[in-house]
Amino acid sequence: MRAKKLAPIPMESILNGRSDIRKQMGVCVREDDRQWLYDQYEISDDIVDEVLKYAHISASVDVFNKTITPVVWEED
Repeated sequence: MRAKKLAPIPMESILNGRSDIRKQMGVCVREDDRQWLYDQYEISDDIVDEVLKYAHISASVDVFNKTITPVVWEED
């Protein structure tokens, strides 16, 4: 198999496309991190979940200036 690169896609068009990928993105805290929060500060899962309700994903403006090059694997 060999990799075939497709045309680069600007990150801005991915985030603003018809699929509205922003609605499909989420914020979470992994189980081991939840355990660490509890062990270090006695923060329960209920409190972590409540905080996540108000969390937002943000990125610097520079992220929009990047492109992603998709790769498709083809048989030789």
